[in-house]
Amino acid sequence: MDFILMTEGDTPVGLTHEHRYRELIEEVLLAERVGFDAFGSSEQHVALVATSVAAHTAREVWNG
Repeated sequence: MDFILMTEGDTPVGLTHEHRYRELIEEVLLAERVGFDAFGSSEQHVALVATSVAAHTAREVWNG
């Protein structure tokens, strides 16, 4: 019998997407260590306004 860990990939209010992504990586590594056979996560879609804000923020960080 195979065991699969499924989780939501959404980013809760107050956390950054980077933080949630790092959490997901930690969850995958833990699932592997404890013996899960597979890992799955939901696909998240971002509204255009949020994407524009994220792109603007990334541009500011990149340009210093």
